[in-house]
Amino acid sequence: MGFTFSARTLLELGKELISSDEVALYELIKNSIDAGSPRVDIMVNVQFCYSDYQEARASIIEDEQNRPDVIQFIKKKLIDPESPDSITLLERLRKFRQREAFLDELKRLYDQLNYIEIQDTGHGMSLKELSDIFLRVGTHSRRNDNVVGAKYLGDKGIGRLSAMRLGDRLQVKTCKREDRYWNLLDIDWGLFSHDDDVDVNTIVIEPEIGDEKDKIDSHGTTIRISGLQGDWDSIRFTDVLQGRIARMVDPFIPGLANRLIRARHNGSRVQIPSIPQELLRNAHAVCHVEFRMEKQTPILEGKIDYRYRQRKRRIDAKGAEVYSLAQEAIKRRAKRGHAAFRLVPVRPSAFKNLGNFSCDIYWFNRRVISAIEGFTSKPTETRREIANWSGGPMLYRYGYRILPYGDPKDDWLALDELAFGVGGFKLNRQQVIGRVLIETPHTVLSEQTNRQGLIDSDTFNALQKILLWVVHTELRGLINEADEIERLERREAEQDTELFSKAHKRVETALARLRKRVGQTAVKDFDNLSKSVTVLMAQSESLIRRIENVIAEADEEREKFIYLAGIGLMTEFIFHELERAVSYTMDVISRGGVQRNTIESLREQLKTLHKRIAAFDELTSEKRQSKTSFNLADLVQDILQNHAREFGRHGIVVHFERTTDPCKIKAVRGMVIQILENLIVNAAYWLKKQKRYELKFEPSLTVSIDADYQRLTVEDNGPGVIEERREVIFQPFITTKPTGQGRGLGLYIAREMAEYHGWKLFMDDEIGRIRDGRINMFVLDLG
Repeated sequence: MGFTFSARTLLELGKELISSDEVALYELIKNSIDAGSPRVDIMVNVQFCYSDYQEARASIIEDEQNRPDVIQFIKKKLIDPESPDSITLLERLRKFRQREAFLDELKRLYDQLNYIEIQDTGHGMSLKELSDIFLRVGTHSRRNDNVVGAKYLGDKGIGRLSAMRLGDRLQVKTCKREDRYWNLLDIDWGLFSHDDDVDVNTIVIEPEIGDEKDKIDSHGTTIRISGLQGDWDSIRFTDVLQGRIARMVDPFIPGLANRLIRARHNGSRVQIPSIPQELLRNAHAVCHVEFRMEKQTPILEGKIDYRYRQRKRRIDAKGAEVYSLAQEAIKRRAKRGHAAFRLVPVRPSAFKNLGNFSCDIYWFNRRVISAIEGFTSKPTETRREIANWSGGPMLYRYGYRILPYGDPKDDWLALDELAFGVGGFKLNRQQVIGRVLIETPHTVLSEQTNRQGLIDSDTFNALQKILLWVVHTELRGLINEADEIERLERREAEQDTELFSKAHKRVETALARLRKRVGQTAVKDFDNLSKSVTVLMAQSESLIRRIENVIAEADEEREKFIYLAGIGLMTEFIFHELERAVSYTMDVISRGGVQRNTIESLREQLKTLHKRIAAFDELTSEKRQSKTSFNLADLVQDILQNHAREFGRHGIVVHFERTTDPCKIKAVRGMVIQILENLIVNAAYWLKKQKRYELKFEPSLTVSIDADYQRLTVEDNGPGVIEERREVIFQPFITTKPTGQGRGLGLYIAREMAEYHGWKLFMDDEIGRIRDGRINMFVLDLG
């Protein structure tokens, strides 16, 4: 004997599992779309609202003598008391004097006059399909089609149960084109009551043949839901359509929802809005990215346009870069810092299964929102329009929404989480309108049964990680960069104030000359002018002093930041290597006992780390700003030797090209160490990622010194960067590591320390363009 279940279980799958009436209605719309219907008609007929019906029933149950008053109450609550249906309802109720008969007739009339009807012209169902598919919960009748690429919106076979959330009665009228008669099904959900413990297979529901079709080529399905369990007056119905339903059919395409859904309430058409294009055109920043696979290579391309500040950034990641940013970060117990997370590489199958997708994000800076000409008359109206559609990027499959991504309580891209965790950060869900379009079938990205998200998988994790990187590294990075430019512009304005104060003396001199020329007749007027100028002078001097203090504090804090960040990066690397060496040794010992060569290997690794710590000490000592003379080539040799074991483990071939003449420089030795460390660590990271991604890849690193031209170059054959991003990568917090893991400070700190010495650190796109048009060479110009 196999499993059986109580009939009331269906209530939990339908009425209780579906989260809201809007979701239930959306499920029925999706069923019509999956049936191949080009349009869905939704008709709501309501003469007497559910809450009023419940109150009328309660009054009769409490006192059957209230019948005349109840009839008067019903008449007053009828939406259109003069309609033929309403008149018929009142006349029939007046005939019943006994309570039970009155209540039965009231229930029958309520069900008859109040219903939701969903009609489509899809392929319809035969009598056999009604029995074998529609009445079979959890059928995978579409799964085979999904395998070959059919664009179905559902495949779990429970969407039809959402009808029970809307009402107690379900009537289905359907046929296929080749059928001669309509096929009918009538379900009373009250039979599946919580109060009964009957087995589901004891409740017999049989489809039957209906009337002959009027037109021989008619086909499609009409679902009527009666015994409504909620108030569906015109206000509620309009709110549902113009609220969540409006977001469920891609609202970025003007008029799409109205072309697909024709909705009427008591015969009156209800329009479904799209996102106003005027609003999108006035977004302060726009981000568009596209992901695709080319010959097994994942490619992410796009651009960000910060219109308000006239700043743009190109996004271009491929191969190993995409694999890097899509890694999964697993939290490790009792670990901190770098060791707190273990990065798990994404499987190639995740990208292959994901397929193509695109993302559009529109960001509004609420601090500078204004009226939009021809659309809104004041800023508050613009804010209201933004609020109607904001909430973060919504996720769409084949143009139809996957819930709950982008809902008010869903923060799947951590917009609010990071916004409120970073002081002054303006990128939050209330300021973002967006969409993500995927074409990934259910066989790969399947929805949870309760329609509260996709089932967790490698493919969904890869999608989420890519989008997190786009939003929090690229988009946020450009916004922060623009803010920095704004700060510099304010500083220029403050310098203008200083120039104004300097002009004060020239003004006073001119006033004195004029006073002599006009004589005593205008002395009083000139005295007043002189006082005004003096007040302006005092105000300007006060402002300048504040500016100078702020600038001095900012410069001091900036220098501290560079030092502390550099120390942090080096400390992190040392402890990472220490943990790796000790963990490896302990693992070997646990598997084979204590061996002399194992201990010797650990000792050698610790010696290397001691050398690194010695270099670290030069950066942190009290003499960290003292410049000394030393041979750059010898320093490079030492640093490369410290990385020898790492290079050996990963098969990285290192070439050090140095001139015979010594390359003597005078600099802060600890800073130079940090510059070289950051460049070499960066190159090693990408060589390791490229090798993992490209199995036959042979990683190589070349460091060369040209004493004549006073140049040091660090070149690798990893993925490199495109020319448009040659400067972007030097900005702080720019990284292609997973969001929250990569700090994006290494190259920024290296350049800051180079500029401290009057040097230039840049990427050479003349001789370093060696892989697919990407730049792979860093140049440190010491001249």
